[in-house]
Amino acid sequence: MKVAYSTFSCLIVDDIVFPDGQTRMNVLGGGLHALTGMRVWSDSVGIAAAVGHDLDEQHREGLQAFGVDISGLVRREELRTARSWQLFETNGHRTEILRTDRAIFTERKVQFEDLPDAYLDAKGYHVQWGRPEELPELLSKLRAASPSAKLVMELTYPKGDVPHSVWRQIMSQLSLISPDREEATTITGLSDPLQSCRMLLDWGAPLVALRMGAEGSILMDGTGRSWHLPAVPTNIVDVTGGGNSYCGGFTVGLGEGLDPVEAALRAVVSASFALEQIGTPSWDDSQPAEALRRLDWARQRVEEIANSA
Repeated sequence: MKVAYSTFSCLIVDDIVFPDGQTRMNVLGGGLHALTGMRVWSDSVGIAAAVGHDLDEQHREGLQAFGVDISGLVRREELRTARSWQLFETNGHRTEILRTDRAIFTERKVQFEDLPDAYLDAKGYHVQWGRPEELPELLSKLRAASPSAKLVMELTYPKGDVPHSVWRQIMSQLSLISPDREEATTITGLSDPLQSCRMLLDWGAPLVALRMGAEGSILMDGTGRSWHLPAVPTNIVDVTGGGNSYCGGFTVGLGEGLDPVEAALRAVVSASFALEQIGTPSWDDSQPAEALRRLDWARQRVEEIANSA
């Protein structure tokens, strides 16, 4: 059976330390958060990622119980599954400390050639993978495999020294790029969110969604029109994957043919679900109705930014 939406990223096991000293160990992270965002709006989702020989069976079972196709998980027998500390401070700041070798992790990451056939004609791919210099080739392969697919990208290791020519190669192949405020500043050198969005459009991105945490997000289309979308109120338990889930929801919205604002509204709803749980979510019959309620709340509060074009 074909997978409609896939995240092409990584799977990381997180050991979380909260500001009050409480801990949660052996929690699945990485690409899981994008899947959470996709799963709010689609029941056909999968993950392409490399894992080690030591991935707990409970994580595989949890993904399957959540409705995720795991045929895209590639087992690297010589590796341990990527693992990291996630350290949270009272102001919401998060420090990630990778506990496994980053060089090996990046060298042995999933490749396009690892994708099973079921993933090759998807409606949308969420991409958070590799160095900027590696991305043009991957994106072109995904585009060739599924010409109509929506390609939504998050940054993995944002750096300010990447040549503009590389960013232009990347942007021209995307449907959407969604950095957070810090990432946007790093790659553009601009601190103003609207100016950052305009520069990314100048580099060839057709659509930009700049995420600002509790302040919501800014959406800017190719004409320069922009909108502010609020963050949906929720009981925040873990802020680790809000941005990833946002992008997962956006991927499905675009893949289903929605206009950018409607797709972005689904993104903010997806983020709200990720923030209120830790690790692999559970899913029950009440979720679709709650998602629609949050969607209506956000739709009533989206605002076009005056004189942005």
